[in-house]
Amino acid sequence: MKRIFTLITILCALGAGAQGVKPLPSLHTEGRWLVDKHGNQVVLHGVMDTPSNYFNGGRWEGSKALGWWDHYNDTGVTNCLAYFEKLFKGMEKAKCDVFRLHMDPAWTNDPADGYVYAGSAGQASDASGEADIKKFNPERYQKYMPQLYLKLAEMAMKYGMYVVVRPPGVCPHDLKVGDYYNQYLMYVWDVFSQQEFVKDHAGQISIELANEPVNLRNAQNQDDPKALHDYFQPIVNKIRENGFTGIIWAPGTGWQANYTSYATYPIEGDNIGYAVHDYTGWYGCSDANPDPQNKIEQFHKQVPVVDTNPIIITEVDWSPENPSAQGHYNEHNEWVQPNYGTWSTGSTSKWGKAYKAMLDYYGNISMTLSGTGCLFDIDKLLSTGNVYPAFNGLEEACGKACMDWYAEYYTVNYPHADDEAETGDFYTIESLKADQESFDLMIGDKTKILLNVLYRDGHTKDISDVATYEVDQPSVVEVKNGSIRALANGEAQVQASYTDVQGIIWKKSFVVKVTGLDLGALTALSSLSDITDQPFAIVNKESQKMFYGPANQNLDMGDPLGVINNKSISGYMFKAEAISGRDGCYLLRLMTLNGSEYSVYGKPGYLNSQPTTGWCSFILGLNNLNGEDVKDGAVWEIKYESGKGFTLKNMATGKYLKDAAPAKYDAPAYFDFLKSSVTAGIHKVERSVDNDAVYTLQGIKIATLQQWDALPRGIYIVGGKKKLK
Repeated sequence: MKRIFTLITILCALGAGAQGVKPLPSLHTEGRWLVDKHGNQVVLHGVMDTPSNYFNGGRWEGSKALGWWDHYNDTGVTNCLAYFEKLFKGMEKAKCDVFRLHMDPAWTNDPADGYVYAGSAGQASDASGEADIKKFNPERYQKYMPQLYLKLAEMAMKYGMYVVVRPPGVCPHDLKVGDYYNQYLMYVWDVFSQQEFVKDHAGQISIELANEPVNLRNAQNQDDPKALHDYFQPIVNKIRENGFTGIIWAPGTGWQANYTSYATYPIEGDNIGYAVHDYTGWYGCSDANPDPQNKIEQFHKQVPVVDTNPIIITEVDWSPENPSAQGHYNEHNEWVQPNYGTWSTGSTSKWGKAYKAMLDYYGNISMTLSGTGCLFDIDKLLSTGNVYPAFNGLEEACGKACMDWYAEYYTVNYPHADDEAETGDFYTIESLKADQESFDLMIGDKTKILLNVLYRDGHTKDISDVATYEVDQPSVVEVKNGSIRALANGEAQVQASYTDVQGIIWKKSFVVKVTGLDLGALTALSSLSDITDQPFAIVNKESQKMFYGPANQNLDMGDPLGVINNKSISGYMFKAEAISGRDGCYLLRLMTLNGSEYSVYGKPGYLNSQPTTGWCSFILGLNNLNGEDVKDGAVWEIKYESGKGFTLKNMATGKYLKDAAPAKYDAPAYFDFLKSSVTAGIHKVERSVDNDAVYTLQGIKIATLQQWDALPRGIYIVGGKKKLK
């Protein structure tokens, strides 16, 4: 959606020389974009790799002075650098402009049998592989920092690639704020960010704070939405204290797939982005379910910071099923069908098509494939000096696809030289265009203002989140990061302003009308005897989030105002059905927006919990085991405590429900059960679906079906269902 150049004549004029500016221009963040010094928006594409003899296929060796395995010494440095220079030449030919460098622990681990890193105290006894830091030696880290790691970074930059640096190893499964691994990362980045070379190249070198956190809790070892912030913010502060001003990429939990808490508690400071991973089957998308609409929406749910910050996917790969190979279990302990040598199994024409649709829809997502060998054939490069797509050019694998995509992307969203004069047609704005100039919102809606400036040479630039906004009725709407949020009934004027490089101020005004239900339409139930009399909404008293059913079957939570005024959801009211012979136990059936009972896959839609090892609760039917995943997964023991609220205990897990995750909590969470206070009941609270209207995902009516062809590309709600244009 955000590919900047659209005119064929411009593309032809730019040609293959659009990138390749040397020395590399400096990058920083501006709103949700990476930008160069002139504010030109930049998106990067490349690979990751690690200086390890094992992972490099034994293509270089060390002195082997201590044995056949001894490669990580001065001889190894020389040979490793020579090998990577050949790779970097290939990456440049393959149109890569970013390289993710793993400071591989093979160099930082001490080979002495009796050595134990003092900072590993507190590490779990079963820590293994790269999550085990017992052998980390600070002296070796400091020795190979300038000799190897920074030399690799310098070399990558010489061949036209920005460098994202990742710490040695991977996160252990369970983390908590202030733990031993928190201190380990603090040390790693303290040393790294003090390097003069790193500070001098802050516009070209960026930092990825950690690799694949899974579970992260607060200092008291409790689930806490602020835990991610509290874990990484002190490290960011230390890096800034040391004088590094470049981009810092923060990871999420769930193997870098969950960033929801950052929407409320973001990493603070300038030049912050988020590093994400994406494999087949993640974000609700696979070859079996390659729906681009669902991929785009589910990615947004799990990575909402895509609206506010640059994103880089630092691990992704795919190749189709290969029956003659061997499969494996992934991070989620799910079986991955055998393929041609990638971590995940998928096809370009299915999963890959949805993945690219997501990249193009959001526009601000950079990426690095999971390895050089996922992009091109390394051995053919070493023997011929030329690049050929990996996996023998297999059309359905990531190598061929990404070589084609990278060539396409190479001429758009690229950085310009730091000293380029900001004159001429490329820097001369001719007009400011808004996708829409009025908004009809409901209370709780949040929608993006889409503003683009058109330059004389024909390219455009999205300035939505870097413009400044003035609102004449701040009690009705607020604007943050280029997004309007409806607060109360009324009408407001919003004026956007943008100052270009020539000092000219461009302005655009919007009318925002807000209507809709407020929370006064719902009142709290106050006893267990009330819950079978009428449908009710379920709101967590602490987080003030309301449960609802999105268009797919997964349970979700959101701001109550946004939920009750959102036409795109399946419903938010639940009907309690008592279970005969099981005192205090109920099934909770979802109600649709028009007041009927929700069905999914031809079955009644009930609230179910996955096992505690799962990742969500969901709305699904019942089978003979009283739950779709596990016996009694849809059976809830409901209690009411005076002055506290209702609790939901799942009979399958034996634990309490708190959020959209499985019922996995030992301590009860308390909920308000809210009934409709409108005399006609739920049908007055819920909204009917207009099958001829076209809505945005935020429930804003913007067109009728007769106007469909004139709409810009995106996801819309038509007849209560999502539709991709």
